[in-house]
Amino acid sequence: MEKKQTTFKSLQELKEVQESVKNQLGEKYEEVITPYVQIIQMTMKANNENEFQAMKRIKENLEIYSKKDAPLLFSAALIEITEGKHFEGFVDQVKG
Repeated sequence: MEKKQTTFKSLQELKEVQESVKNQLGEKYEEVITPYVQIIQMTMKANNENEFQAMKRIKENLEIYSKKDAPLLFSAALIEITEGKHFEGFVDQVKG
């Protein structure tokens, strides 16, 4: 149970980062985040892994992760992928 609580807390923190980045970037959010989403997606595809495994690989192996603000931007991109992957069509299903 403790692992689930830690996971939930980590996801909450990522969501808070995403919302902060979104507020700071305003209208430029999508334009700025898109390349980070693409890097994660390309890593996922190239290595046949999920977004969290890809993010770990990026953090450990790509120099871009050490650039200023990159961890925040990758975090926002990760949430975008996760929400899109797991909640796509969900609202329509709930509405019936």
